[in-house]
Amino acid sequence: MKRRNHVNPTRPRGCRDDAQTRGGEDDFRSISALPIKNLVDILSRLPFKTIFNCMCVCKKWKDLILDPEFAKLHHTRAPASLILRSRRHGRRCGPRSLCLLDLEASDICSPDAAVKFSPDFGFPTGNFEIVNTCNGLICIRHFHSPNDISITILNPLVGDSITLPLTKKKHRSYVSSWFGHSPETDEYKVIQFVQQPSRLMEAEIHTLGKGTWTSIHGGTLPPPVDLRCHDAFVDGCLPWIVNDPSISEFIYCLEIGRELFQPVPAPPHLGPDDKNRAEDMVLGVLAGRLYFFEYPLGDHFDIWVMKQYGVQDSWTKEFILRNPSTDLIWYRDLYRPLSLLRNGEILMSHKSKAMVSYNPEDRSFRFLKIYGIQNFEANPYVPSFLSPRNIVNGDNTSSSNIQSR
Repeated sequence: MKRRNHVNPTRPRGCRDDAQTRGGEDDFRSISALPIKNLVDILSRLPFKTIFNCMCVCKKWKDLILDPEFAKLHHTRAPASLILRSRRHGRRCGPRSLCLLDLEASDICSPDAAVKFSPDFGFPTGNFEIVNTCNGLICIRHFHSPNDISITILNPLVGDSITLPLTKKKHRSYVSSWFGHSPETDEYKVIQFVQQPSRLMEAEIHTLGKGTWTSIHGGTLPPPVDLRCHDAFVDGCLPWIVNDPSISEFIYCLEIGRELFQPVPAPPHLGPDDKNRAEDMVLGVLAGRLYFFEYPLGDHFDIWVMKQYGVQDSWTKEFILRNPSTDLIWYRDLYRPLSLLRNGEILMSHKSKAMVSYNPEDRSFRFLKIYGIQNFEANPYVPSFLSPRNIVNGDNTSSSNIQSR
């Protein structure tokens, strides 16, 4: 978008007010004279759209903002958001679009809350899906053929992406993929879960920066085939519901730092007789904590929150969602919690590829019309200026840079 220069009508066109120019230059010099530590602290607290403008001020500021240490600091202060990807439908299918929605905006349905990326923001064409997001990076699984799948890690804010080398093993049955970060080892890893003919579970792991795929085995533990588990990454672990009556535990996780499979304590109200309803149970993350709920047969469902990860006694029944109408049947996947809004409402995705908010006080549901995008899929996202190319360090990945801004 072109800027309009506001000119003084008493002066010839093209001339600038000397006093105004000197004032702006003096302000810039004053800010730039701050110690680097203070300047970084100030920049990291700004909205990301303002940070974009700051990148255009001078090379010094641009280099500060693109520094990996700035990205880490800014990410801890960035607002909770969603990445919305439009879905193609009908005969006249336009290109998919990508939108970032600021959940801390005063009105998430206003134009100011949504940032739409240009069509060339770097997503591959063809058949692909967004696997999940982690620290501002988006993981994409691209299907070239049933047994030919590639993984791309993208940050549309900085316009950088990397594509991982394909695994050497052929004819694999990949049931799901995942991308995450280990706070213990400070490593980013991509995991592809494999279903073997013998029903033995295997996970192929690619550690970014090391350049090779390795395998770990989970024995008879069934892999997480339900992609809803990808939003449930917490404390360096990926938990999922175990839908197998022969295994007594309800929840298992992959601890990606040590690459170990571990059981996770389930909410205390679950017993052996509940195993036959495992496919109606869902895990996710709300406000950084693991949540659990199961689709109801009655007029409500309860959301349990694990206040301290790994401690069973910390499970707390945090929310009770009531059905607003006796004529409305709540079937599986109708609603799915995404985030908590500033006004106390629960933001949820809807089966119709829309979003609704639930007010626990008056038990009301409200469909939300997001500005500039319709019929979409939503993924939790926190903006970041981290470039995926900064974490591969010479890895044998292919990289690219696109100007999404």
